[in-house]
Amino acid sequence: MLSGTPTSDDAGTHAVMLEVANQNNDMATQSFTIIVNDIVFTKRVIDNTVDETHFVLAADFDGDGDIDVVATDYVDDTVHWYENNGSGSFTTRTIDTDLNGAYPAHVADVDLDGDTDVLAAGYLADTVVWYENDGSGSFTRHDVDTAADGAHSIVTGDIDQDGDIDLLTTNQDANTVTWYENDGSNGFVRHTIDNFADGAKRADFADFDNDGDLDVVSASYFSDEIAWYENDGNENFTERLIDTSADGAYYVFTIDVDGDNDLDVFAASQLDDTIAWYQNDGNGSFIKQTIDTSADGARAVISADIDGDGDNDAIATSAIDDTVAWYKNDGNGGFTKLVIDPAVNGAYGVFATDMDGDGDIDVLSAGRDDDTVAVYYQE
Repeated sequence: MLSGTPTSDDAGTHAVMLEVANQNNDMATQSFTIIVNDIVFTKRVIDNTVDETHFVLAADFDGDGDIDVVATDYVDDTVHWYENNGSGSFTTRTIDTDLNGAYPAHVADVDLDGDTDVLAAGYLADTVVWYENDGSGSFTRHDVDTAADGAHSIVTGDIDQDGDIDLLTTNQDANTVTWYENDGSNGFVRHTIDNFADGAKRADFADFDNDGDLDVVSASYFSDEIAWYENDGNENFTERLIDTSADGAYYVFTIDVDGDNDLDVFAASQLDDTIAWYQNDGNGSFIKQTIDTSADGARAVISADIDGDGDNDAIATSAIDDTVAWYKNDGNGGFTKLVIDPAVNGAYGVFATDMDGDGDIDVLSAGRDDDTVAVYYQE
């Protein structure tokens, strides 16, 4: 007879061996695996017609106090936002229908007017744009660069510390990592950080060496490299290699993983199916810590405190095994994998925020091959 009720302390994957005896005391054994997940998510599809969607993000675009959603449609060259009606239902609004190969996106208050703007790039259009929000969810397009060859990612930060919002991008086909200096009036000047980032997929900001300025980290697919670029304080960058064997390096995300007050790196590499984190010693030297080597076709990894225990968990997508999963951080940088959804066809984009205002973290996903944007509400 089996008995016992799993608790939150039992969360994770456990090997179990069952022994059964008949009346003659003949024994039979069977090994199997059980997974205990102390967090339950309820899925709600927002839109299942977003053709080859790759990115999903969320923010309050119309200033009504609830969280809306934005996603890109690669085939139809469209950027959509979805108005949250306050009860968990969404109304589709269109920002742009003419961004060829709409692919990466980001959200930030670019013009510092108190509302959230949208940034996006067209991979086929080689164009980086930002959409100025009037505060009510109406957007005006501004082209930043129309020669961003194979634009593949975009994030924001004040890289030159002059009080305005600059942009950081990768261009896969040009093999470049670039940043765009905001002139203070939301005009942008392009600067190249790296011309030899072979198949540059994604970049992010962080102050890795604790010298008070923003450094950069990138993932380069064809060279299998995770690299960071040390900022000398005057926006001159020196490349430092973190890993040269991240096979098909695809995604990087910066956060303090181990709670030691410096910034580490989460990474996803597609061809070796790996989710990993790189532990920063505080001076910009990194040690690789492997989290998962069975995330088949790993695409993205981000971080949030899913279980509310004060440390940063990982949330990842893998496109070949169609999985959205989160990885429970034990507080010391050790992780346990817990699947949110094993059936997101071509799981690609992922985002995490409190979508329903109940104080816990919910998850959004973009399924490239099922054209679906969905939200997972934490119960």
